[in-house]
Amino acid sequence: MPKHQKAVRMMGIPGLDRTVLVLFLGLLLICLPGRAQDEEEEEFKGVGIHVRLRGAWAMFSGGDLEKGTSGRYDRIVGELSASGFELTEKVKKSFSSGYEMGGDIAYYITPSVGVGFGGSFVGGHMESSVLFHWPGDLLDYRMTSLPELKVYSLRLGLFLSLPLNRLLTVCASAGPAWHFVEFRYTGDLIVSGGYENALHQEGKASHWGVQGALGLEIRMNRRLAFIIEAQGRYAKISGFEGKERTYQWENFETRAVDENGTLYFIEGEDYPRLDIIQGQPAGDLQAREAVFNFSGLSLAAGLNFKF
Repeated sequence: MPKHQKAVRMMGIPGLDRTVLVLFLGLLLICLPGRAQDEEEEEFKGVGIHVRLRGAWAMFSGGDLEKGTSGRYDRIVGELSASGFELTEKVKKSFSSGYEMGGDIAYYITPSVGVGFGGSFVGGHMESSVLFHWPGDLLDYRMTSLPELKVYSLRLGLFLSLPLNRLLTVCASAGPAWHFVEFRYTGDLIVSGGYENALHQEGKASHWGVQGALGLEIRMNRRLAFIIEAQGRYAKISGFEGKERTYQWENFETRAVDENGTLYFIEGEDYPRLDIIQGQPAGDLQAREAVFNFSGLSLAAGLNFKF
């Protein structure tokens, strides 16, 4: 069985989703108070501070960073095919998701309205690859394309809670957010033992955005609730400053070129690409500063501790 088919089967293991659901419901039933205990307990009245900790799967558009890295992959695949190579395995992944960890501290002015601040970290990397060989040759060569992303966010928020009953509470929040982004790209092409071409780019940028969330709190005891929620955000970040290195090794000769400057998105060619350019781009290039579109949705679960 081809490797990419094995990878697909691993990502969709039969019964895995059902098992996770059963474990989650079992944990929830264990943590929920019994009926007698629930009737005896009074509503918790603390100092009004809630600490919310969450983990999430974050999805984002990607913008020029996704288009540029995808374009470089497509260009090299096209060049390999045009050169007469046979493609053994082709795995292309969209650079548009990652994992998220974060939390908020809110002070509730009233039982239903609070204000607070929080932060989160989003990390993601999606490796695409191609295996190829000369016709009739059993030896495979490899090309890899690996974009990586780290996003650190700080946010202010207005928090709302609407109890439906003793067990369930609808929760919502919204406010501005500041995002600091670190982007890194590594591409490597190896053909036989006599040729290697590599590209490494990295850049940093920051900008403001807005975010909001809507979810449900499930009461576990007087001071603890389980949270499930969807978090939406809007943010477009540009002005990436960084460095780039191109490396080539051919016939035992090495050539490396370093460049510092601004990350640009180049259009108007057969394939879009990202390039770090010092100063202004040449007039014949259809270039603009690369924009990372962080707008998207996160599906989160966590805990709310009440003090």
